Amino acid sequence: MKLDILTSGIWQTTSTLLASRGACAVVDPAYFPREIDAIVARAGELGRVEVVAFTHGHWDHVMGHTAFPQATVALSCVLADAIATGDARASRYLDDARSFDSRWYVERSSGYRWPERRRALGDGDTVDLGGLALRALHLPGHSPDGLGLLVDDVLLVGDYLSPCEIPFIDDAAAYRATLARLAGLLADVKRVIPGHGRLLAAAEALAIARADLDYVDRLLDAKDAAAARAVPLPRAAEVVGMSEHHLENCAAVGRGG
Repeated sequence: MKLDILTSGIWQTTSTLLASRGACAVVDPAYFPREIDAIVARAGELGRVEVVAFTHGHWDHVMGHTAFPQATVALSCVLADAIATGDARASRYLDDARSFDSRWYVERSSGYRWPERRRALGDGDTVDLGGLALRALHLPGHSPDGLGLLVDDVLLVGDYLSPCEIPFIDDAAAYRATLARLAGLLADVKRVIPGHGRLLAAAEALAIARADLDYVDRLLDAKDAAAARAVPLPRAAEVVGMSEHHLENCAAVGRGG
C-alpha cells in the first residue's frame, strides 16, 4: 500500500491518499480549490481514483469530491440517509461551506452539492481497493455520521484524536464510547491519521485518547456549569478559539449557562 497525506491551510485538515495495484482512494479531499488541484495531481501519480471517502459530513472534509466524478463516494450510512431524505443537518453542512467561501472570497466553480454516486457503509463493511480492504467503523460523537477506516496497519479516525485541538462534542455519551473503542483498536495498528493534524504513532494516539476520555469524564461528572467550565483542556489551550469550543462542550453535556 502507498500512503500520502496532504494538509490544508485551514485547521491542518488532512486529505489522505491510499493506493494499491494502480487503484487509489482519496479520503476527505479538502479544502481550497488550489489544494484540491494538488490532491488531483498527486492522486494521478499514484493511480486511478476509484473511491472517495468521507470520514463525516462536515463541510471542511467533503467539498473536494467534485474533482473525482468517476469515483464512488463511500460514506457512513447515517450521512447517506441524511442526504437521501433531505435532512436539515446534511443541508446545513453545504450551507456552512457556502457561507465560509462567501466570507473569505473563495471561488468554487464546482458548486455545493452532495455526490450522486454514493456507497453507504455500516460498521464492519469493507471496500476493496486493488485487493486492499478498507474496513468501516461507525464513530459517532463528534457528529452522528462519523466514519473511521481501518486499512492494513493504518487507522483513519476523522475528527478524533487530533494533536492540535480539543474534542468537539456533539453527543457526549457517543463521543466517550467512540474514544473507548478507538483506544481498544490502537494495540493493533501502527499509524493513526486524524482529520486535523499530523500523522501519529499508535502510542501517541493512545495518549491523546486517554487524555480526551479523562476530559469528557470530567465534563460529565461536573456538578454544575461552573465546575464544567473549570475542567482543564487536554491540550491546545493556547489555540485561539479552544476556550469557546470548551464552552460548547459544556453545553453539550448539559452544563452550559
